Amino acid sequence: MKRRKIPNHNSAFTLLELLVVIAIIGVLATLVVGVAGVASRKMKEARVKADLNNLITAIESYKAEVGSYPSDNRLNLSDHRVHSSRNPLFYELSGAVFTNGNFKVLNHDEIVNSGHLRSVFGIGGIQNSSRDPRDVPYRRFNFKPSQFKELDPILANGADIELLAVPVKGPYMLKGKVGEFNPWFYDASTTNRHNRNGFDLWAEIELGDKITVIGNWRN
Repeated sequence: MKRRKIPNHNSAFTLLELLVVIAIIGVLATLVVGVAGVASRKMKEARVKADLNNLITAIESYKAEVGSYPSDNRLNLSDHRVHSSRNPLFYELSGAVFTNGNFKVLNHDEIVNSGHLRSVFGIGGIQNSSRDPRDVPYRRFNFKPSQFKELDPILANGADIELLAVPVKGPYMLKGKVGEFNPWFYDASTTNRHNRNGFDLWAEIELGDKITVIGNWRN
């Protein structure tokens, strides 16, 4: 006599159980994405702060050697963002050798003349320069290629001009020769700067849907 098999109802998930599992997986996936997003934003913020602190150290070392802070933009500009974003920090911190009426930038294979510097920055030369590379006042700061970008020649009045670049996208992007870039802002002369006895250096970056300002008065 054959024994009748009793079906095992525990061998498979019910529809309700599957829905519960799917819901749990969805919640976990959302949590993972959220944590990953927070971690990414923290990493970007940390990277910008590290660059900021390195630049602050370089600028203070420059002052100790040269006797004054690097110049900012000296053109008569009413727009503070334009004034502070188009600054000669790259050239002053890199150092240059003056020869045959031109400045050869030590940090980059580039030649600029007084006319270029005057038209973009309102300055006639690079203070951190000499006719002998051994006599440049400030020991040059070696920038990585990712830390500076060439400004669009149209914005630079036809000149080949480099500006310091923030490694994170921001709300105020400058047009470069190749794509857009986020500039560092520098102000050492206006009356509305935060550090009245020094300089303001800051970056404006996008972290998710939030705009964050990272500066030497609030870092």
